[in-house]
Amino acid sequence: MSPSEVDSVPVFRVLRGDPEDAELAALVAVFTALASAAPPPAAPARSAWSPRTPATWRTSILR
Repeated sequence: MSPSEVDSVPVFRVLRGDPEDAELAALVAVFTALASAAPPPAAPARSAWSPRTPATWRTSILR
């Protein structure tokens, strides 16, 4: 699609009813806020000192 075609494609459409301009503007504001929200932070990497990691560093002295 060319850039002009992308601009003419509706993102959403009203299926029933006749919303006022203010109602549509509020809906667009909500969608914009949701789209621009930061993703949740990634889980921190597990430490090598954690007891749930493979015990290779602990048993390396026994070899």
